[in-house]
Amino acid sequence: MLAAYFDDSGTHPDSPVVAFGGLLGTEEQWNVFETAWRALLENPLPGKPPLKQFHLAPLRAKRGEFEGYSLAERDRLNYLFRHVILDIGLVTFAVAVDRIAWNKLVVGPMVEEVAPPEALCFVKCVDSVLATCRFRKPGQPLVIVFDQGVRRQLEIWGRFYKSQREKYPEIAGIGFATVSEVLPLQGADLIATESYQFAQEWLKSPDGPKANPHFQDFIMRDLSGGVILTTEHIEEIIERWKSVSART
Repeated sequence: MLAAYFDDSGTHPDSPVVAFGGLLGTEEQWNVFETAWRALLENPLPGKPPLKQFHLAPLRAKRGEFEGYSLAERDRLNYLFRHVILDIGLVTFAVAVDRIAWNKLVVGPMVEEVAPPEALCFVKCVDSVLATCRFRKPGQPLVIVFDQGVRRQLEIWGRFYKSQREKYPEIAGIGFATVSEVLPLQGADLIATESYQFAQEWLKSPDGPKANPHFQDFIMRDLSGGVILTTEHIEEIIERWKSVSART
């Protein structure tokens, strides 16, 4: 059994970017991941109390459970958690949509008829995972889990994939779960948050975006894939919508 976990970042209406990030691994890899991740939660750093959850945004902002951490301690903890992912060799995925461009271009009747950027991220994530599984582990069943917070928006898209068993026979299930309770989703949170921040930098300066040093290892490795959907991609979606609308 293969399993992929995805979290989201920037899904609030005034966000400049919508991003999804996730991880794909085998059952054996996920067993190793959960053991290592839980050990870090229970003993994050010498002298620090156990953590209920790893959440990258509060760590960077020194909020919540990380309020008493110095900059050096937060940097060290970020390093330890990201290396759980890297050392196990999980495949990472990221999809981001320029929401500012989306809001400028998707207007009028399209707002109600074109799927929102969160759905576009969802579809890109599922399709990317399927393509990777078919290349690396053909024929193996796959379960995909997303953050519970986007269930209301995206559950219909999960049902769409599951309804087409002949086209997507690998998909054993698409579900939603709570990040605080499912450790792999906390790993996905790390990728989603980094991707959200990197996408904003990329949109400002496509020729020389500044990646957080902790994200650099993910960008440079062969087991990582990602896409940022910009004005050009959104215009293509609008043209397809116009073409379909003209025929109906």
